[in-house]
Amino acid sequence: MDSRIARWLAIVALVCAWATATTAQEPDWASMVYTPHQDYQAVDANGQGTFPTTSPIKMKGVILNRPSDMLNPTPGFDPYMGGQWQRFIQTIDGGDFGGTALYMGQNIGKNVGNHPAGSYTDAEWLAELDRLNHDPITGRAFRSGDLVEVRARAPGLFFRGKTNINEQHQKTTLADFDVVLLQPNYTLPAPQTITLADVKDSVDEFIFDQSRATGAEHYQGSFVRFEDVQFTAGTWGPNQSMTITDGAGRTLPVLLGFGSGFTEYPSPTGSFDIVGVFDQEDKISTDGWKGGYRLWVMDYDGDQFVLYRYVKPDFDRDGDVDETDLDHFEACASAPGIEQTDPSCLNADFDDDSDVDQSDFGVLQRCFSGSDGLPDPTCDR
Repeated sequence: MDSRIARWLAIVALVCAWATATTAQEPDWASMVYTPHQDYQAVDANGQGTFPTTSPIKMKGVILNRPSDMLNPTPGFDPYMGGQWQRFIQTIDGGDFGGTALYMGQNIGKNVGNHPAGSYTDAEWLAELDRLNHDPITGRAFRSGDLVEVRARAPGLFFRGKTNINEQHQKTTLADFDVVLLQPNYTLPAPQTITLADVKDSVDEFIFDQSRATGAEHYQGSFVRFEDVQFTAGTWGPNQSMTITDGAGRTLPVLLGFGSGFTEYPSPTGSFDIVGVFDQEDKISTDGWKGGYRLWVMDYDGDQFVLYRYVKPDFDRDGDVDETDLDHFEACASAPGIEQTDPSCLNADFDDDSDVDQSDFGVLQRCFSGSDGLPDPTCDR
């Protein structure tokens, strides 16, 4: 039997077994202990995930990315999977390491043929996005740096090198995972500075360590920085890919997200630093799941790569434009033609004409979201 068919049959059997064992009774989330990311991502000598995805689990982490910067959630965007949504959370616990991807696809039924659970209609998909992008208790829109708890009724599946929180291809509330806010604006972790030599050997092969103490596996799901690298190939633009090199023969694929900076600015030349989420999707299974690592890069501001690009009126850099930002603007407002010289107010001069006036207020007005919302990322353009 073809190995791919065998794997899909195994997944179907696992899903059916999980569904049979699951009842409508809600798990006792309060008493459930957190599953460490390092345990959830554990692998064997072939890189196959070993965590038993058979019972509900609870995980904790800080949000790294905005899902729409990574995958396009628009209904029907991808011919196969439709809209897609993916958010990475990274551990904050000292005895743990790495992070985990939370994934949703609109056409979840297509991956195993005409699955009985089917796929989401456009309206159902938009409702799922709204549910996953907002805290169910406060209604606040999630943003990078929030500390959250993930409650996974269907505890996900292993796919091409890593285990993901998902619905195990079931369109049912019994398989939903919830994201619950623990602390808003907790803090965005500083990127771990690593080199290509930390993840690749001298002949440009990925370093695989089953224990995940070193090598590429150790950084999976983490926010990282590579310093003094250069682009060697690829296409610059949203939803495209590039390749970086350290100049010593080591290379790494880079996936560019949907950030507007990939359209607004040309790619950097020469040596630069690059930050993003270190990820894996190994599409070659004949040698196990020991390759396919890559860097997800969310946006570029014309000077440096950024994990999350803030709009200009978000003065306190907390992801929203609310009353706090309005207070700062009002304190800085001058009048047309009246120069604003206070250094702390130069960030309110959005059109760079030396004053803070009605035209600048128009930018803030377009971006105003309130403390429970997120501004349109292009509102300040």
